Amino acid sequence: MRVYFMVPVAVGLLAACGAENAESVSGEEPAQEQPGAKGTSASTDALFNSPPQVAIVNGEQAATIDISLPTNIDSLHPDLADEIRSRANRGTEAFIAAAQADKESAAEEGFEFRPHSLDVKWAEVGPAEGRLAAYLGTYSTYTGGAHPNVGFDVLNWDRETASLLAFEDLFENDEAARSVMTEALKRGLLKQKRKRLEGTGISEDEMMTAWVSPAFDGNPAVFQGFTVGRSSEPDKAGGFVYHFAPYEVGAYAEGIYEVGVGYQDFADELHADYADAFGGEPILP
Repeated sequence: MRVYFMVPVAVGLLAACGAENAESVSGEEPAQEQPGAKGTSASTDALFNSPPQVAIVNGEQAATIDISLPTNIDSLHPDLADEIRSRANRGTEAFIAAAQADKESAAEEGFEFRPHSLDVKWAEVGPAEGRLAAYLGTYSTYTGGAHPNVGFDVLNWDRETASLLAFEDLFENDEAARSVMTEALKRGLLKQKRKRLEGTGISEDEMMTAWVSPAFDGNPAVFQGFTVGRSSEPDKAGGFVYHFAPYEVGAYAEGIYEVGVGYQDFADELHADYADAFGGEPILP
């Protein structure tokens, strides 16, 4: 399910359009602006649950927003669906305001303005069945600089209790689990870095000192950046997949890093309630 928005600099709201006033990209005259918009306090249910629409209002374009939700969003538990929608919508108002301010500043100071863009994609990435589910949000932004930026949001879900899951929920001893995960992630990151940086003359010690170790030192939040991974058994989880955006564990040119940690590495630390949720052969990066 996908919703598109085109945001004008002169208008403080995004137009919420239905089928009767949707504007195509063919260059026809835009439909009259309607109240209620993404990034406002108005309900976004109609936007999220409608066929792809393009909202256009009068004025020069300051930014575009493209939001894509899981194809099965309407069949998910209502609390889960609401959480995904809320996260997809989060930050759009600030993004629009920043784009409008930059457009106005460019006009006042006489320099070229490059329209901003925000591409939000939420997808199911965890086991299709069983107790654990996982969803990954990918946020690609461009604000006129030399290149776009990418960030991630993760959501892990317990189908039995209908609740969100954090790292601490899955383990008996948080400290022991973090220690095990640190070692596994460092091994996985170093393995990928050796391949990506081959021929650059950068040593493994430099890779660890400059990027990998600092990502973990005094940063417990790093352990929350996972999605539950799949396995050869559709109703079991195969482990965790950690998602690192550019600059988190490497230079921008290295791209994103996705590191899989098989459940066998942390099985001894799992909370008894979740031990049976993992099994099979891990299907991980």
